[in-house]
Amino acid sequence: MLKFLSKPIRRLRLTAADKEFYQNLKKILGFAPDNLDVYKLALVHRSVSLIISPGQKVDNERLEYLGDAILDAIVADYLFAEFRNSDEGFLTKMRSKIVSRNNMNQLAISIGLPEVVKVNNGALNHQKYIYGNALEAIVGAMFIDKGFKFTSDVVVNNFLRRHINLEELESTEHDYKSRILEIAQKLHIKVAFDTHDCGDNKQKPQFEAILLWNGKEIGRGIGQSKKEAEQQASMQGINIAEGELKSDKLKGGTPNEDIQNESV
Repeated sequence: MLKFLSKPIRRLRLTAADKEFYQNLKKILGFAPDNLDVYKLALVHRSVSLIISPGQKVDNERLEYLGDAILDAIVADYLFAEFRNSDEGFLTKMRSKIVSRNNMNQLAISIGLPEVVKVNNGALNHQKYIYGNALEAIVGAMFIDKGFKFTSDVVVNNFLRRHINLEELESTEHDYKSRILEIAQKLHIKVAFDTHDCGDNKQKPQFEAILLWNGKEIGRGIGQSKKEAEQQASMQGINIAEGELKSDKLKGGTPNEDIQNESV
């Protein structure tokens, strides 16, 4: 970990700019941060990377990686408690909806994160999920600063309960990848995503995903993130998957076996 990330803030020594940032952050997140530097880094998009030494730049992508994993665990725990009588398939589908790129982006905007994110205007024109990615990085920063329990309480009480309507989310059907995985589980189908970087512009990353259904390609998608590309591929292949499920039901097929899901 970078040394400056482990330093607690000393409020009396804050510059005027830091004091303003501190107050804005406190208002957005609903608590007083201890380590201001880790939150600063969480809000730095790679288009405006910080140079900390000759040849060494840092941005929020490592914190985004950490926050993504922490967020998955928090949301899983939250849903497990909220839907006590729901099965694994339903919980997985709801978690996918909550942590989807589009939903995270909307949540970030709702809590006011765009006010403090540092990003090049050009990047904003080409990348749709900058604010959602920054929110994941903030979750990673909270985990470093305050620990898992505190982070979980903030995410659940300040973000999820205030800004996400579970009933509305439950009724929406936009997570094609989760639906593909659900159908594959019922049909005992082996499903895999062959996802790779297909772009040549670092400022505008692009990924291609190929959806393989028992080894056969049924969908192909392109997106600015791996998740988006896999969603696009799933959207393209959903009709084939639904058709096979309908056919299986007409034949009297019996569902439910653990899915064999892998990325290749």
